[in-house]
Amino acid sequence: MSNSSPQKIYFDESGFTGNNLLNPNQEFFSYASVATNDIEAQHFVEELVQKYGIQGGELKGNKLVRFNKGRKAIDEILEYFENRIKISISNKKYALATKFFEYIFEPCISDINTLFYRSGFHRFISNILYVEFVTRGAGAEAIFYEFEELMKSKDDSTLNNLFSSSVHPENSPIITQIREFAQFRSDDIREELNSLEGSGVGKWILDLTQTSLFTLLANWGTEHSVLTAVCDFSKPLLEEQRIFDAMIGREDRLFTEAFVTKEPISFNLSGPIEFQDSKLAHGIQLADAVAAAAIYAFSGTDDEHGQKWRNILPKISHYGSIIPDIDELDLSNLKTQRNAVLLLELHSRAKNGLNLIEGMPEYFQLISQRLLIDPIVKRDPQRKAF
Repeated sequence: MSNSSPQKIYFDESGFTGNNLLNPNQEFFSYASVATNDIEAQHFVEELVQKYGIQGGELKGNKLVRFNKGRKAIDEILEYFENRIKISISNKKYALATKFFEYIFEPCISDINTLFYRSGFHRFISNILYVEFVTRGAGAEAIFYEFEELMKSKDDSTLNNLFSSSVHPENSPIITQIREFAQFRSDDIREELNSLEGSGVGKWILDLTQTSLFTLLANWGTEHSVLTAVCDFSKPLLEEQRIFDAMIGREDRLFTEAFVTKEPISFNLSGPIEFQDSKLAHGIQLADAVAAAAIYAFSGTDDEHGQKWRNILPKISHYGSIIPDIDELDLSNLKTQRNAVLLLELHSRAKNGLNLIEGMPEYFQLISQRLLIDPIVKRDPQRKAF
């Protein structure tokens, strides 16, 4: 970790659509960060502007990616700041699916949520919803739209008929289980929605900006003792900064292993987030260009730059990124089989009005042992059990 002198980190986003994660015109959201300083950033940007004849004297990522010269300029940014870039990139539909788990399933099992998180049950449900949405459509699509509207309005009067419009002849059994589980446990969901009032979770509840920024800062905090965050003006950040203000002068280092891997959840800010105009903050221009490059590459563009950036991104874009992983649905994996059985059990208990968590740790162990002996699908001997 570096010395106690604050390290400036510049941030900007690409693909922002706020709460509308189902926007058909923008599938991805990226939030990029670059560690540099005002003087270095200014010199570097001015050199790029002159070298590539960039109009307006400012780097704007969404314009740079449209032209070969602009993409070459981004190449230089990625190469020069190679080890000083971190990105969070999210597939918005999948991010909405993870929010579904967070606000529909998690409140019902919150007392023992660690058990489910360590099993990857949250990823199983999120990937199921995502795959159903993009492949089958019927039912899953309606669930997504109803859930998005529920979270934006927080109107619990709709809970009595929650997801009723998603009933469709082509519903898969698992979509039916998920929909019915939510309906059976609507009181838990209502209680969760009511708890959000006055909690600081405002109208940007589905937006990805705050969580992306927080995760990036937490990871930068493992490398630098003190951070100064410089961001472009952002409505979600301007309206709610309490979670970041709580990190000002915070010197302890906290980590969580709730999601299996050890992840940082604290950092030390030198002061409140600094909001600056990108025209004046050249570091923000660099972050903007990197964020646009991530969207460009993830959108499947197949030119030389898209291919090159897709090779670079895995090294710098794993910081809180929310990307589907279809391996979570591989039934030859015993963990996936266990999660499928857990969903059946939760659905059965909810349907019959039974306690969802009573005896669940023991049930968890029982099905783990049973599947080792008698798996639903025979697994590859090279694959780990759980």
